[in-house]
Amino acid sequence: MKHYVGIDLGGTNIKAVLVNERFERVRSRCVPTPVARGPETVFEHMIGLVEGLLDGASVDRAGLKGIGVGVPGLIDHRSGIVYDIKNFRWRETNVPAPLQRRFGVPVHADNDGALNALGEMLFGAGRGCKNLIVLTLGTGIGCGIVADGTPLRGRNNFAAEVGHMVIELGGERCVCGKRGCFEACCSAGALIRYAAGFAGEDEASFLRARTAGNLDRITGELIAEGYDLFDPACRDAMRLFSEKLSVGLVNLIDIFNPERIILSGGVSGAGHRLLDGVRPLVEANLMTPAQKCDIVTGELFSDAGALGACALAAQGEDR
Repeated sequence: MKHYVGIDLGGTNIKAVLVNERFERVRSRCVPTPVARGPETVFEHMIGLVEGLLDGASVDRAGLKGIGVGVPGLIDHRSGIVYDIKNFRWRETNVPAPLQRRFGVPVHADNDGALNALGEMLFGAGRGCKNLIVLTLGTGIGCGIVADGTPLRGRNNFAAEVGHMVIELGGERCVCGKRGCFEACCSAGALIRYAAGFAGEDEASFLRARTAGNLDRITGELIAEGYDLFDPACRDAMRLFSEKLSVGLVNLIDIFNPERIILSGGVSGAGHRLLDGVRPLVEANLMTPAQKCDIVTGELFSDAGALGACALAAQGEDR
């Protein structure tokens, strides 16, 4: 039986999934991303993940037919060359080469946002949609846009870098150097920053109590827990985050007119806490009710990118 491996290279973790030719999950693994140790070490970890998946599932190397990789930056999906990954400080890096040398199979790489969209469109919350946007709210903001059933790529394959559109003039500085980027306002780190700011002004805050006063220990899970307990700092943080997110979503709806927007990544784990605030704000700021689209959370969660990468690997074999 044929097998494919999909790798989602994230700023925090590297996730890899092994599937068979029916796209049934066989095994998955996840390890922290050693960004600070440079690309060679990152590639060693990726190779180790693939080897561990194959050995753990007793899959013969001859059964591996392809590998797909999603990367969080500007990449030419035809060559696999990464032009720039801001959070990694990688430039002009050939992503497929080390994996091809080790495993001797075709390796295809693409932007992680595009692969998240591919994964959700084929296997998750985007099934049946031909015009959709998938936003990955994690360490940064990834985006994949599908128009009439086809991923939108642009002239240089750099389309859908919506994380770096400015939604707040003079706002927080982004890793790209600009201020007020969507990513700087609506990443997981931004939500934590908002919560820490509100908790810092409230001595009775749930977050202060749970972190023993060390607000650097705030996590998204703690914010969700405090939200459910009606903690003011957590509620205010989610409200502010939702307001900023809605600005970006309205812009995307005005430009692309999608039938569905899927929120994925770590922040989407907030579920109704996020959607209940975002949906009415977006609806209130549309030009016409005819623009209204579904805003939902993804069904595949952290697996979307890796499963999309598996699909990329299979499509690559068919080329």
